[in-house]
Amino acid sequence: MIDECLLLDAGTVSFALSLEDQARIDDVLLTHAHLDHMVDLAFLADNMLDMRQQPIRVWGPQSVLDMVQEHLLNNRVWPDFTQIPSPENPVLEYCPLPDEGPVMIAGLKVSWEQINHPVYTVGYLFENDNNAFLYSADTSDTEAIWKLGRECPKLRGAFIETSFPNRLEGLAIGSGHMTPRMLENQLAKLDRDDVPVYIFYMKQQYLDELHTELSQVPHPCLTVLNGGEIYEI
Repeated sequence: MIDECLLLDAGTVSFALSLEDQARIDDVLLTHAHLDHMVDLAFLADNMLDMRQQPIRVWGPQSVLDMVQEHLLNNRVWPDFTQIPSPENPVLEYCPLPDEGPVMIAGLKVSWEQINHPVYTVGYLFENDNNAFLYSADTSDTEAIWKLGRECPKLRGAFIETSFPNRLEGLAIGSGHMTPRMLENQLAKLDRDDVPVYIFYMKQQYLDELHTELSQVPHPCLTVLNGGEIYEI
């Protein structure tokens, strides 16, 4: 959640937030259409059916929104909440990102670059007048998103995934994810030791290994997230 009104991906929002907090969400920004990043749009929409006067805007690249419409909110797996309760007054509204950014969402300037994952996936840079942070989403070895962060003088934080331990590097590469050793290579591309780095999306069955290996990554400001943290950037 960003500023209590912008949701970045939609994996567990209906379980993590109260109904009142869900009702404050005006915008959802998707990185890609894998199930764990979009599935809770279904339950968020269902929960908000009679709790909002305006639709929740769902942002993402056109190809990502197309996959949500085709495979999730398709009137087969789940109702199409862009038409419910009526086409004139829906719960959700699709907002495709333009081919080139940036665009303003929830008062923030949002830029993006494609990253390396089996389906079309982007990472985002969020900026206000004084500060910025980077969100990499699911990715393996990639380039453009780090350039975006490296060249932003007001960057104050970077959120980066690390899913698998070093011994499973082949599996990480094949599935479009990272290990601590691969993370170290990506941080060299970011080349911003002054910027705090926050690690998320660690596979539960490898947590002990990942904590040990991440503690050996030579970055002066690296924090492993446990969930529920609140940061002011």
